[in-house]
Amino acid sequence: MSWTDSLGRLVVQLTSHKPSLYPDEELDDLTDIKIGKLSLDAFEGERKAYALTVKAGLHLFNESLEKSHALSQEIHNPAGSYWHGIMHRMEGDYPNADYWFRMARSLPIYAELAERAYGYVRTADLRGMTNTAFRERLEEWASGSGWDSCAFNELVERHVTRIRDEQAEELLKHIQWLEMRLLLEYGYVQSGGGGSLLESP
Repeated sequence: MSWTDSLGRLVVQLTSHKPSLYPDEELDDLTDIKIGKLSLDAFEGERKAYALTVKAGLHLFNESLEKSHALSQEIHNPAGSYWHGIMHRMEGDYPNADYWFRMARSLPIYAELAERAYGYVRTADLRGMTNTAFRERLEEWASGSGWDSCAFNELVERHVTRIRDEQAEELLKHIQWLEMRLLLEYGYVQSGGGGSLLESP
């Protein structure tokens, strides 16, 4: 079975799920094995590095932090750094996540991610959010024009470590899901994949 065929099945299975902001353990051991078996034999050089970002991303969709981390440490491009940052954010090491987000610098997905994420917050009814200060910070963040991964990291940290508001949780999970889907698609395209890997959310 080709890379694209094997990948397609896993993507459909995994990307409909919105991963936790702070996973405790992987969702499914067997899925990790399937991701691990995705062959990269057909790839070389930079295309192989981007194919590795796809595998690292799939592991995070499966909430498998250690396996994703093992791959992202071996990827020396901005997309790999960004996956590395998401992994550390999920494990609760927010300063380390900031480091890797800064290492990623800027990615072509940032404009679309900002548009989708900020638009989602702007159209959401936030009146049910119990923490007024956090709601105001979220609204301020969504008034920006460009994606700031470190600012989003700070929002997640504040929520996870101090706020724990149910509506905020679902909203941040949705934004993380958008972020991960766009990054996965970017890695796939850069690896030489033709067409779109994902259906529009």
